[in-house]
Amino acid sequence: MDTAELPIAALVHEHGDGADALMRAFVERQSHAGLDVRGLVTEPGAVGAPRSRRGLRDVRTGEIFHIFQDLGAGSQACCLDVFRLAAASAALRPAGDGRPDLVVVSRYGRQEAGGGGFAAEFLALMAEGVPVLTIVAGEFLEDWRRFTGGLGVELPVDADRLHAWGARVCRAGVIVGVAG
Repeated sequence: MDTAELPIAALVHEHGDGADALMRAFVERQSHAGLDVRGLVTEPGAVGAPRSRRGLRDVRTGEIFHIFQDLGAGSQACCLDVFRLAAASAALRPAGDGRPDLVVVSRYGRQEAGGGGFAAEFLALMAEGVPVLTIVAGEFLEDWRRFTGGLGVELPVDADRLHAWGARVCRAGVIVGVAG
């Protein structure tokens, strides 16, 4: 790992590019290979289900946090339920205890850019030097850069590039390839 970068990376994504599926596949393969992987990944709802049916899954316990609320078919308002997000962040807080090999945090987005959401958990993990992987939308990329002081790694949604980053920052020799 370059000394000028933190062991924290973001898959920079655009809507519909498969970033969540890539992260879930990466986490699953690394866990099966024996790495201590912790954190939260986005779980899709059923095909065609409203956004409110998606959730965050704790990769160790399997617990699902439904962080969106159903505001009805005609609503244009943000459906994020900040109280449910707070419950998910409480589950994420101990993820860095005992120096895991990797912690995944589903997103760095609007809440984190404003200092809320998972911002405190990101900062705690960064301070401990724990490898962290997240997803950031292009619209929040400049916020992400400020948040990490420009020391976070930005990755395209690409299995080979994700694998190469993981091999540099996680336990040597354990990272396994991911299917694209």
